[in-house]
This record gives sequence, structure tokens and C-alpha cells, in this order.
Amino acid sequence: MNLNDVPELKIAILDLPSKEKDKLLLRLVNKDETLVEHLHFQLLEDEKDLVNRVKLIYEKIDLQYKKSHHLINQINISRSHRQLLLTLKTLSGIVNYHVQITKDKVSEFELRKYILQESFTRYSYLFNKYTTGDNAEKLYKYQLGRLKLISSLFEKFHEDLKYDYETDIVQINSFLKDTPISFRIG
Repeated sequence: MNLNDVPELKIAILDLPSKEKDKLLLRLVNKDETLVEHLHFQLLEDEKDLVNRVKLIYEKIDLQYKKSHHLINQINISRSHRQLLLTLKTLSGIVNYHVQITKDKVSEFELRKYILQESFTRYSYLFNKYTTGDNAEKLYKYQLGRLKLISSLFEKFHEDLKYDYETDIVQINSFLKDTPISFRIG
């Protein structure tokens, strides 16, 4: 049953005494861990806490790349494409959760950009222009989606902020020229 389907119930809930509504609200909030963390961030944390959160995520990203490194190699390229894709999806999930909690677009951009740059730097051989295969195509399609997301975040930034990231954008675009991924940020 949805509250919007029963308008009488909605009115009755709104007419409850404040103390009773507060109890119900706390019980409901407590059932959703993500909401609890979001409220904690929004109500109790400050800019310094955001910086610490982002720093922890950078560490998680580096750790995940280290864990996956022995599975990604030049010997079995097809398996390596698949493994990198799985790693990237795991890392994206970490960033998605961070965004769900903080709603911070700048740190989302920075983290997603870092994941991309690291994948290009650590595993440039997987993005060879002449590499083919199902796993390669899936990886390239996924990276294209991430690039589009980063590009849309970048386009919404103020000019001063865009200027701060210009070097990174040029570096990514330069790398993309020699890959099967035909996209350009900015």
C-alpha cells in the first residue's frame, strides 16, 4: 500500500501529535542505513569530514586496483579486459554510494576521473586501438559511459573549476586518441 493511494491516512498521520510523529520518523529512518548515513553527513559533518571521506575512497580505489593487479596482465588479454571491467564496476559502486550520501558533484567528478585515469595509466595495453573481442567491447562501452558521465559533470562546473581540471581533461583526451573509444571531454 502506498501513502498516496490513501489520502485519509496521510492526513491522519499529519494530524498526529508531534512527539508521536517524531517517534515514527526515528523508527523509519533507523530502518534505512543509507538514509542514516546521509543524515549524519548532512547534519553532523563538515567540509573536513568530506575531505576525509574522499581520502578514504581514494585509498579504497588504490587497494582495489592492487587486489586486481595479479588478474590483469598482458598474457590473457581477453580475461584481463573482463577483470578490469569488474574492477571498474566495483569502484563505481563505491563512488555511487559516496554520491548517495554526500550529493557532492566535485568529489564525484574527481573520484570518477581518478578511476578512469588510473585504468588508462595502469592498463594502457588493454586500450590498444586494434584489440577486439567481446570482453574488450564491453570494457570500451562501459568506459564510454563513464566518460560521458564525467563530461556531463565537467560541463556543469563553473569556469574557474573547469580551468582547475583542464590539464587532466587534456591528458584524458590525449590518451583517448589512440584507443577504440571515440569520445572527447569538453
